[in-house]
Order: sequence, then C-alpha cells, then structure tokens
Amino acid sequence: MRHKIIKQLLTTLAALLCVAAFAMGADHSAPDEQPFAAEDFDIPVVLTASRLRQSQLDAPASVTVIDSHIIAALGFKDIEDIFRLVPGMLVGYHSGFGNKAPAVSYHGTQAAEHRRLQVLIDGHSVFKPGLARVEWNDIPLAIEDIERIEIIRGPNSASYGANSYLGTINIITKHPQDSEGITLKVRSGSLGVADQYVNYSTSVGNTRVRWTLAHKQDSGFDTLAEGIRDNRDTINSRHSWLRTFTQLDAQTSMEWQAGFKTGTNLQRQLHDDELKYNSEEDIDAEDTFIWHKLNYESSASQFSHLQVYSHKFIRTQEWHACLLDENKEALFCGDLNKNLDEHKSEIELQHTSIWSNQLRTVAGMRLRLDEFKSETYNGGRSDNLNASLFSNIEYTFAQNYTANIGAMYEDDELNGPFFSPRVALNISLTPLQTLRFIYSQAIRAPDLFEQDGQLIFIMRNVDGTANSISLPFGEAASDILASEKIYSKEISYFAVLPSLATQIDIKLFHEALSSLISESLNHAQPLSNDNRLVMQGIEGQVTVNWDAANKIMLSAAYIDTDNDFLGNNENKNLEVRLSADRSGSLSWMHSFQQGSQFSSTLYHVENWNKQENDGHGFTFSRLDLYLAHDFALDQKYHLNLSATLQYRIDDGPLLYPKNTYDDKTHVYVSAELAF
Repeated sequence: MRHKIIKQLLTTLAALLCVAAFAMGADHSAPDEQPFAAEDFDIPVVLTASRLRQSQLDAPASVTVIDSHIIAALGFKDIEDIFRLVPGMLVGYHSGFGNKAPAVSYHGTQAAEHRRLQVLIDGHSVFKPGLARVEWNDIPLAIEDIERIEIIRGPNSASYGANSYLGTINIITKHPQDSEGITLKVRSGSLGVADQYVNYSTSVGNTRVRWTLAHKQDSGFDTLAEGIRDNRDTINSRHSWLRTFTQLDAQTSMEWQAGFKTGTNLQRQLHDDELKYNSEEDIDAEDTFIWHKLNYESSASQFSHLQVYSHKFIRTQEWHACLLDENKEALFCGDLNKNLDEHKSEIELQHTSIWSNQLRTVAGMRLRLDEFKSETYNGGRSDNLNASLFSNIEYTFAQNYTANIGAMYEDDELNGPFFSPRVALNISLTPLQTLRFIYSQAIRAPDLFEQDGQLIFIMRNVDGTANSISLPFGEAASDILASEKIYSKEISYFAVLPSLATQIDIKLFHEALSSLISESLNHAQPLSNDNRLVMQGIEGQVTVNWDAANKIMLSAAYIDTDNDFLGNNENKNLEVRLSADRSGSLSWMHSFQQGSQFSSTLYHVENWNKQENDGHGFTFSRLDLYLAHDFALDQKYHLNLSATLQYRIDDGPLLYPKNTYDDKTHVYVSAELAF
C-alpha cells in the first residue's frame, strides 16, 4: 500500500515537472510583444507567510486566499464554514465543552479540543492560552466584516511562533477607509437561526471609524442519541466591534480595535455518570479585547510597527448537583462551578527593510503574558511568560531563484526555549509560474492546563450548610510535558495561465509529527508525549475565471495518515478522528446582468473519524445553492435579498454519531439594506 502511494506521488510530481518544463520552453509572446509580467494579472499579495508583503509567486508557503467577494458570492453565514473551500482543511464539530463547538484543522488529527492551528485577526492571535483552543462561536467578529482570509497551509512557527503548528489562519477585516454609511442586515431560517447585523462607517476629524453591533443565534444539532431529543448545544451571542484608523502625518498612522462579546452557550451534562444534576451547567461567555498598532515609515524602504493587545476571556458555569455513589444514589448535594478567567497580553515590535531589488528583511521581537484563573481546572492561578525573536530574509539571485530563510526563537517560562526554522527556495519557471521546495519545523507548546492542571470540583453549600468539599476528577499532571514537534517537507507548484484564465496551486507534502499529547484534556488519565504520526499526500486548488460572469473553484486533497508506530499508546486512534482520506469542494459562481447572483458548491469529505472495529469512517457530502438580487432603490439606498439552501447528500452524522439533524435540507434567507 505504501509503495503504491509513493508511486502515485512520484508520478504526479513527474507530471508537474513536465508541465513546468513545457511552460519554460513555450513561446508565450509574439516577436514584437513584451513577455507577460506578473503584475499584469490578478495574483494575490499575501502578508502572513513570512511577515513580508509578497506576491503569492514568491511566498515561502502554500497559501489560500479567500476574499469578501467569494464569501458573499457563496452565501456563507458562519466563519468556520469558509474553510471547507481550503484543500486539506477539515471542519467538524465536537462537544468537548458540551456545546456545539466547531473544530477547524489542516490535515486533521484530533477533533476534540483541537489546538494545533494558529488563528489571527489582523495579525493578533485569538488562540486562548489556558485550555489552548480557538472558540469559533465566541470570536467577536461578524462574517460581513471580513475583507479577506489568508490561510498558510503548513507549519508557520517561523513567523508566528508556537502553536502555528499545522498552519495559520489570518482573518483580515475591512478597513475603515474603505467603507462609508450604514448597513443593516437580518438573517433567519432553519435550526433556529436568527442573526442581526448593524454597521456604521464614518469619519471623525481625520479618523476613520468602522463600528459593528451584531447578534447571532443557532439551535445546533437536533438529536443527541436514540430517544434523546434535546442536544442542548444552542448558541446565543451578541457582540460589538470597533476599528479606527488615523493618519497622523505623512510617515505615521495609528490603528485601534476593540471588541466585546457576551452570550450563553447551552451545555450538555458531561458528568452525569458521577453527578445528578438539579440545574443545567450552561456557559455564560464574556470576551473583551483591545488592540493598538502604531505604523511608522521613515522612508520608502524602511518601515516599522508597534503592536499591543490584550484579550480577556471569562466563562461562568455554575450549577447545583448531587454526588452519586457506585449505586447511583445521592451522597450529598451542593453548588459546583467550572468558571474560567483567561487573560492574554502581548507587545510586538517589527521592522521591515528593503535593501535592494534582490534583498528584503523583516525582524522583530515580542513579549506575551498568558494568565489562567480557575479553582476547578488549575486549583487557583497559573501564568506563563513568552519572549520571542523572529526574522525572515528574502533574497532573489540568478534572476529566477528566490530564497526565503526564516526562524523564530522563543524563551518560554513554562516550556523552555525552542527554535523554529523554515527554508524555502522558489524557482521562477516563467514570470507567472513558480516551483517551491520548502522545509520547516514547528512546535506546539503544552498549555497551562496541560502542564499544571487537574480537574477538581469544589462543592460549596453542601446540603444547605456552609461546608465545602473538594472532589478530584481524573489524575493530576505528573511529569513535565515536552512540546509537540512537526517536521514538514513540501514541493509545490503555483501558476497563473492567462490563456486559460486559470490559477493553479498543487502541493506534495510529507509531515512527521512526534511527541503528540493525545489524551483527552479531562485528565481522566495522565497526559504523555507518547504518540507520533506521519502524514503525506497531495492537494491542490484551481480557479478558473471562465468569463466576466462565471468563476469556477476546485479544491481537493488526498492524505495518507500512518499511526502504526512502536511506542504509540492506546490513544493513537484519537489522532486520526479529524483526518480524512479524501476531501474537496467544487464551486460555480454566476453573475447575471440584472444585478442577480447564483452559486452552487459541492463539499465532500470521505472516511473521517474512522471506527476502530472496521476501519471505516463517516462521509460528508453537502450541496449549497445560493441566490441573491440587488435592488437600487435610489442613488442612496441599496437592498440585497438572498436565500441559501443546504442539502446533505449523505445520510451520516457530521463527524460524530451524536452530531445529527432531523432534516437533510436547511434554508436561510437574508435581507441587507445599505445607505
């Protein structure tokens, strides 16, 4: 089997090299014409790969860029759903915290408590430090405020440090300078969806302001198990988000962002084997952040920024219950909680230099403080200080070769020092085609709960008295955990073919993951670094601008995951739950002349969450249809009406058996008024 896979990969690589060789030898221009130049075509400029502003042809990574036009044209309502378009990226749902929690991963691995992907908003991380995770439901950002998303498909610790392990997502929001006026939007439909959105963009003196107020509601999955209807995973949240931009002088500008989110996530009774619940343990979530960035450009070739941000995440989860004995009889009753208070603060200084047409560098430093308070999870307070130095050098030589050498050194108070390098060589086959060779290393540092945690409930007001009792659940951390490691090798091909109006991105990869912490974070058993995986395969994306009215997008990935290694513990199967053998998407977008748009997208994921008894997993296939029409009521008022239909083609659950809906068809309608 392994020989067959290797043969397939080598055959594909040979085909790519043949195409590249043909492209290099072909005459792309008439005798009296200038050759094509990259700037003549719509090639995305990316910021996230190396912290340098680069054409996608020169980036030291495979990058997927999804802009606001694509997001609107395909009718997305949830941010996590967008990543189904990305080759090799999987989107599932788990109940690690009880509610309907999205799990987004690149190349899979664990689904519950997924913590191996860095997520940024305008360059600042929303990765939470205590129970290391990204809570997509609680990000205070509306999908309507996204300008573009850059997804780095591969390890990126060289640019953004620990936890940029499998990849990095950078969500870039709409700039205050690019909007004016008021936008009102409502959405309603299946699964109790009831969303509202208000945006106001204006100027205050020389400051541009963009402010959003939004509400989101979703009833989640219908059926928990046979005979149990109430899955208790409804989300209901409200958030406000503000972004400003001020041009202080010709060289200096200042940016601010602030956000606040509050809401309730219904929670399943996760400990019903040990406790008899007298009230629900739903989660009241409250998130606050503030971000400031000062930009200074001393010359056209020298510019810097100073970035400071602080995030605070509060989870209030309190209920009344009785402790059960082995016969399921109540021993005593009292008040319990799993309250969390997480805080992350960071300051970063970065400087970019353009030394010549051949040489550019970026370098910087940052200091981050993570704090975590919870009497239940950590028995009090934990904190961690991380200091980092980073740099990337881009050098073009012999006209057709661009080398990118980057690295980050981190000194982590909790986990010690580590060094994450990346080396990439881009060979320009033609001005519009490049072949990449990339080697990178990355780590994921254990979080505060992994290193210091134990689940201990403090039951207060026991049987109506002032007494309190400590109830340990699971085992305390015993040994100091090491960081998870990944070694990645990649050969990729990126090209724009003007004669076919086509953009192609194909990648071959081999990734070795070691020292994996595979146990569940409920500490039911001691955590270890025992497991390892090897993932290899091929993935790609193709975009065809068929004509002015039609666009086609295709993504596909094949991943072979091997976890059969001596020394792997019994939790090795958890590491392939979110990995799928094959996955992909196919989208068609059409614009009518009368202000109407139609799109259809087919998503397919095959053989994920493989079952241990037969080795077969679930399938996910869904067809989305979207129709929208713009009405110009007058020169000032514009109305957009749209409808989305989602139809599940397969009959299976979504990743887990308990993730089921009663209906295969879901419909959502929305109305947006802008003036």
